[in-house]
Amino acid sequence: MNELMTLLQDVLNENTFIKGIWSNPRHKESAQKIVIRPVQIKDTLMLQVTQTKGQKELHENIALSEVENLLQTTCNGYKQVQLYTSQNDFACLVNKKGNVHIKKLAPTLKAPTTLSHNRQKNYLLDTPSSHDFLKALGLMDEKGKIKPSKYDKYKQINRYLEFVADCTDMLKADPIRIIDFGCGKSYLTFALYHYLTVILNKNVEVVGLDLKEDVIAYCDALARQLNYAHLHFQVGDIGNYTTNQPIDMVVSLHACNTATDAALEKAVGWGAKVILAVPCCHHEAYTQIQNDTLSPILKHGILKERIAALMTDGLRAQLLESCGYDVSVMEFIDMAHTPKNILIKALLKSENKLNNKSLADYKKACDALNLSLSLEKYLQAIGKL
Repeated sequence: MNELMTLLQDVLNENTFIKGIWSNPRHKESAQKIVIRPVQIKDTLMLQVTQTKGQKELHENIALSEVENLLQTTCNGYKQVQLYTSQNDFACLVNKKGNVHIKKLAPTLKAPTTLSHNRQKNYLLDTPSSHDFLKALGLMDEKGKIKPSKYDKYKQINRYLEFVADCTDMLKADPIRIIDFGCGKSYLTFALYHYLTVILNKNVEVVGLDLKEDVIAYCDALARQLNYAHLHFQVGDIGNYTTNQPIDMVVSLHACNTATDAALEKAVGWGAKVILAVPCCHHEAYTQIQNDTLSPILKHGILKERIAALMTDGLRAQLLESCGYDVSVMEFIDMAHTPKNILIKALLKSENKLNNKSLADYKKACDALNLSLSLEKYLQAIGKL
């Protein structure tokens, strides 16, 4: 193994290493394959180690100083090793005694243009036209790099825009009018406007609504700074908001408790073509939910809270389906970043008529769980149910 260690250290020191593969293990309990490659994380060069065990892949990032320990422990006991560099490939055969026969070959792989940990992901905002926008929001530094502390937010914004991109075929009006209820600091509102107007070159009018006057003042000033002429922010309550303009898309991200229901009711009432909602807390269902069969589970507060949240969002989706929408419920971003990660996407069907079967299924589920939810009452009040 000393020869292999020396070779690996040499190619690492020369910055020519692309990838290494350990295969054909001598022991059944070992991973079928180990792949290592250099990766840059927060300006530090490390090695990413991927072990394949059955149907699973286990990933770990280690410092370059740990290479010797990696070879002596994890990578020991493999009959074959392949090292790929930008100058040569090396085919290595290891016998039972640990002696290595190394054969130098012509290079077959091209070195990656970047060692960034996220280099394989192409984000919608990875465009030069997005730089001023990202800098203004504090996500990008003056050198054009996403700040490490803001990378999770950057990924969240791009994930959100992927959902928007899937809906653009539904947005054919000129201009496209969008309401963002409970916009908060409006990272996603700004991203939505930027993506549709700057990247897709669509004619868009967006209104962000929130109850906090200082937040709205900040967002409105930033919109003027960016010259986003048709992005406006208003102080107001979702339930009291009215407009005489047709609304094509309604967004509601992290509106608390029944504020999400108020936003959905407005969207359905306007006949919005696209609805994107990421609900927040679900106090209403928690106070009502009851089922004798499920009582051994519901007696635990934390489980009751999670079940109430899932049931609420599932029933919201069912009501939107009843009102003529094609509805999907999916993960917004990884649970590691926030537990409020369920997104309800609703696209208006062309026939736009009441689905009686969906409504009957909704009522059956509510009866079983002893639920009487606000969204149903709101939709009944405007004659949609």
